[in-house]
Parts: sequence; C-alpha cells; structure tokens
Amino acid sequence: MATEKEISSADETIEAVVTKPARVIDKAAKSKTGKMIGGIVFIIGFLLAVIAGLVNGYWAVTGANQTLAVSAMMGVMALIGLIVGLVNVSDKEAINFLIGAIAVTVAAAAMAPLASFGAGTVVVGTVTNFVAVFISSLMSMIAAFVAPAATIVGLKVVYTSARKA
Repeated sequence: MATEKEISSADETIEAVVTKPARVIDKAAKSKTGKMIGGIVFIIGFLLAVIAGLVNGYWAVTGANQTLAVSAMMGVMALIGLIVGLVNVSDKEAINFLIGAIAVTVAAAAMAPLASFGAGTVVVGTVTNFVAVFISSLMSMIAAFVAPAATIVGLKVVYTSARKA
C-alpha cells in the first residue's frame, strides 16, 4: 500500500505533466498574436464550412457520389475546430462558447433530414433541393468544425472545475 507521501509525489508529477503544456497553450492563446491567429483560424473554418456546404449541396443535387471528398472536408473541419478550441476560447468565454456549440450541434442534427430533399426522395424542384441540401450540409460542416472545439473547451472547464474542488 502506498504511503501518503508517495501519493502526494505522484499527484504532483501528474499535475506537472498536465498543467505545463496547458500553461504554454494558454499563454500563447492569451497573447496578442495568439488571439489574432485564433480569430483568423475561426474565420477560415467558418468560410470553409460555407464553401463545403455549397459544394456538398451541389454534389447531392447533381447526383455525384463524393463520399470520400465529403469525409475529407469533415476531417479538415474537425482539425480546424481542434485548433480553435485550443487557442481561441478563453476561460471567460468558455461557458458561452459551450452553450453556442450545443445550439449549433442540436440545430445541425435537427436539419439533417433536409438532405433527403436532394436525394430525390421528394421531388420539389432543383432550386428547393439545392437549398435544402445546402442548409443541411452547411450545418453538418459547421457542427464538424464546432464539436471538436467544444470538446477541448469542455475538457478545459471540467479540468479547471476538478482542480478547484
């Protein structure tokens, strides 16, 4: 059985391993350059989500099977989301960001059935099909961008709360 001194030493070692990289990332995120980079990455991610939604909507309406390309776009969105979660959301913004991320993710799930309009199951018109699929695709891409960021920010909040306890 481990002694109290050994447990305390192990706790300090774990604390150092976890908090040192977190402090470096937090310091970079709070710097003027870090905030600028985080803002630019967020805007790029959002614009890429809009473009990917347009492209995916076009492919769905034209009947093009681009599953691999859509998967690649989702992967890029997730990677950008991880970067945003690490460097762009401060402790003060965390709760508001998480609430917004929940709203976006729920809205994306609610709009997923719109994609069936573009699949030819409901013939309403090409423009209507495109708009329905675009909205569904756009929301899916934005959710793929926001969810990883929300995961990182959520873990930060949980870790900070657990440390204070």
